[in-house]
Amino acid sequence: MKFTSSIAALACTVAVLLTASAQTGAYTKFTDCAVNTSELSITSFSLSPSPMCLGQDYCITATGALSEPIVKGAKLGVWGKYLNRIVYTDKVDLCDVLAANGQNCPIAASSDVTSLKICLKLKPQFWEGVTTQFDFIATNADEKTIFCQRALDRGLEGSTC
Repeated sequence: MKFTSSIAALACTVAVLLTASAQTGAYTKFTDCAVNTSELSITSFSLSPSPMCLGQDYCITATGALSEPIVKGAKLGVWGKYLNRIVYTDKVDLCDVLAANGQNCPIAASSDVTSLKICLKLKPQFWEGVTTQFDFIATNADEKTIFCQRALDRGLEGSTC
């Protein structure tokens, strides 16, 4: 009984800490979540609008030096987690999404600045008002990580959606 109470108390504490840590803005600073090296050395990463709105478009922009070309077959996955449980998923063909924004694959490797603008629609079956960790993970056709970025969304309460 004490163990169950302790687990419940820990879960509540974590939820409060996650909510409190994200109250200063819709998203905290994005952090690199790549397990190994990434093909895009991120110098900036942004999300607009922030917070994202259910059923509406949002765009991420990843900027940096690209060490390998992005080729047909590249993918983008978006995962939302609440208390370490996946509550949102979206997987798309990265080249198709880039093409919709005027960038066709392949995108050549370059030590100069490469900027990728990726716009998607936030699925409407997602919930509102809950602090959620979002991972944006792009992989190339060979399954190597192009980029992996993570941030907390404080939820849509009080937003202008």
